[in-house]
Amino acid sequence: MKNIFIYMAVSALIVSTISCQDQTEIYEDFVNQFSDRNYPGKVLEPVSFSGKNRVKIEVLTPGDPAVNEARVFWNFYADSISVPVEQTNTLQEIMLDNLPEDSYSFIIKTYDTYGNISIPVEVFGTSYGDNYAKLISNRTLLSSNIDSITRTLSLSFSDADISNGAVETQIKYINTSDIEATTNLLAEENSITIEGYKSGGEFATVFLPDSSSIDTFITTWENIE
Repeated sequence: MKNIFIYMAVSALIVSTISCQDQTEIYEDFVNQFSDRNYPGKVLEPVSFSGKNRVKIEVLTPGDPAVNEARVFWNFYADSISVPVEQTNTLQEIMLDNLPEDSYSFIIKTYDTYGNISIPVEVFGTSYGDNYAKLISNRTLLSSNIDSITRTLSLSFSDADISNGAVETQIKYINTSDIEATTNLLAEENSITIEGYKSGGEFATVFLPDSSSIDTFITTWENIE
């Protein structure tokens, strides 16, 4: 009986040793499979800029001279755009047009001349459209007075909607030289005096959806009474 137990213990040790060897070989095969893969240099420092139905992305191209293409994916890889990468270590702009109004997660990958693909890089961006345009409104003109002798026009407005991104109010009019002129009233200001005013005039408020936006939105022009 004692010999049987010794035999069983030795057999278990042998099986365990073989099993461990098999597992080690599998692990080594797995590691070697991926260690042979070459990853091109990825883009660096991606930054997005929101816009009107578009988003601009700026990236620093990798220092890998073999990289010749970058692709941007969004909508869970359902949509993409490909752009050539011609120089290394340079700031490159990628414009994504005709984007429906939404917030996006963009995945950027680079490709080299050998068909290798880089590690993905993610950046977030926002496209603004009609929904945002419905939120903005023009300032109210509270009063307008003109000095007929000096031809000075004084205008007073209500507070601008700074919370939704109002930045300024544009004012157009005909000056005493019979030329259409434009002046701007900052969103933080409520009144303005215009010299050399002759006739007419209209105003509209300009909005910036966020600080990174490359596009502005403007309200409908209204006449100066």
